[in-house]
Amino acid sequence: MQLKASTDYGLRAVLYLAEQSGTCSSKDIAHDMSIPRDYLIQLAQLLRNAGIIEARPGKHGGYRLARDPANITLLQVIAAIDEDTKDTTRARREDRKNAAMVGNVKKAYELVLDSYDAYLDSITLEMLLDCAKDADRGREYLAERLSDESKRLLIPEAKIA
Repeated sequence: MQLKASTDYGLRAVLYLAEQSGTCSSKDIAHDMSIPRDYLIQLAQLLRNAGIIEARPGKHGGYRLARDPANITLLQVIAAIDEDTKDTTRARREDRKNAAMVGNVKKAYELVLDSYDAYLDSITLEMLLDCAKDADRGREYLAERLSDESKRLLIPEAKIA
């Protein structure tokens, strides 16, 4: 799967902040993560509005995570970055929900959306960084998360927003 540039850059930036565990300048983030600095500043505003990062002005300012990496999921980051297109996406989803689709196609499509959201919401920044440190175990761990979320989706009360 290919991510949009904004999603790619935003994920790289928050993972960098999680790894550094402190305040980092936009210059350092942009340079170390190969993100155009002006674009990083735009994405940082979206992430700040979502409460994922904090901005600190001044000579020793920059960005840092607003919460512990264990409490920030991939879905939260992606949703924050896609905030500018969220209304359009929401409208398209509603149109698709109400479209005259063949019943099984509509159900299958909803399952794709639910499983995508569930899986991304089950993975935190901290988990990803831990997986990166233990490359041999990383893929296995993420596969286990996928399996766990698949089972959770079978529970009737486990409705995904």
